[in-house]
Amino acid sequence: MDYITQIYQSKDFIVNPTAYFYDMSIVRKNIEELEKNMPLQVALYYAMKANPNEQIMQEIRKHKYVKGIEIASSGELKQALQYYCGKDIIFTGPGKTDYELEQAIANNIRFINVESMTEAVRINNIVKRLNKGSVDVLLRINLNYSVIDGVENMSGYSTKMGIDEEVYIENYRAINRMEGINVRGIHAFAASGVLDYQTLLDVDRYIFDFADRLQQEVGNIDIIDLGGGLGIDYTNQNRKLNVRQYGEKLSELIGQYNLFEKEIIMELGTYIVGNAGYYTAKIIDIKKIKGKKHIIIAGGVNHMGLPLEMRRKHPVRIISMHESKLYPEQMEVCKETVDISGPLCIVSDKLSWDEYIECAEIGDIVIYLQAGAYCYGEGMHEFLMHMLPAEIVLT
Repeated sequence: MDYITQIYQSKDFIVNPTAYFYDMSIVRKNIEELEKNMPLQVALYYAMKANPNEQIMQEIRKHKYVKGIEIASSGELKQALQYYCGKDIIFTGPGKTDYELEQAIANNIRFINVESMTEAVRINNIVKRLNKGSVDVLLRINLNYSVIDGVENMSGYSTKMGIDEEVYIENYRAINRMEGINVRGIHAFAASGVLDYQTLLDVDRYIFDFADRLQQEVGNIDIIDLGGGLGIDYTNQNRKLNVRQYGEKLSELIGQYNLFEKEIIMELGTYIVGNAGYYTAKIIDIKKIKGKKHIIIAGGVNHMGLPLEMRRKHPVRIISMHESKLYPEQMEVCKETVDISGPLCIVSDKLSWDEYIECAEIGDIVIYLQAGAYCYGEGMHEFLMHMLPAEIVLT
């Protein structure tokens, strides 16, 4: 990571000692891996909520295997339209406003993932008002299936996501009778951050079973949207999802359920960009309080919110900058367990806790790996109004 050292030695980083680095070669590798291993029926959409950085979006647009963009707001719609046509965009989210739905329908996006009967009525009314004829939708289901291995589970218990499985078929029939809505299929996003391919296959099998029952009740459906789910490892255990085996077994599963004529959609963000990003911040201070050492860096949860929100630590590395000590007794860390915190005036501003560090000194750079997804965008950027981290793209 010599390029990080070189950049931090430049004059710009005297003023703003925090940055995100995004490696486009890793993004390309991840997309190519998916293209090589996923079944032909799978259509890949990029979940731009993971990282909407303009240069990342430009890179993704180059790959024909990525069929389009999954959005979750009118702001994301506006940005997505800079890179894709409306017909390449799908809209997901449990609280879409009338304005957002109007914008999506007016821009002729491919379809909306409908989350409730209320939302369907709103869409139907807007379609009539705009004289759009009808719009395609998928209906999101909250499955009676809980994923144990997921970083975040969204089904199997009471959440705000989707339509309860017990009333799904009844709602499906009612929504499909609406004049302005054409229901094309099912959206069933059960969990995110799964590393065991067998766990993913178990979820997929449950979804395919339900889709089969659904077709017996309502007739043929065209699309099964599996959402996301493919995870990356946020520990130092070097775990990796076996995409090749997952693709092979998913292809077998598609054959077992005779889904060759169906379109299987995946909305992936973390798996595409998560391991391509690094968050870096300079060590400003090291102190010992009540028997424990604390490393204080130039950015914290204002720049990187998920460690606090998810209680999830990212792998940490230290780059030594060999800065001269300010005074002879200046504190350092040597083979010790410490907390690493940001500069905010709240105790919860902590990116690492009980972290073993070989060596660290004031002026060194802390690097957080796996920081390409849900990191920059999850920060509390306005809180205390610290400078925003630079975003540097490595091509």
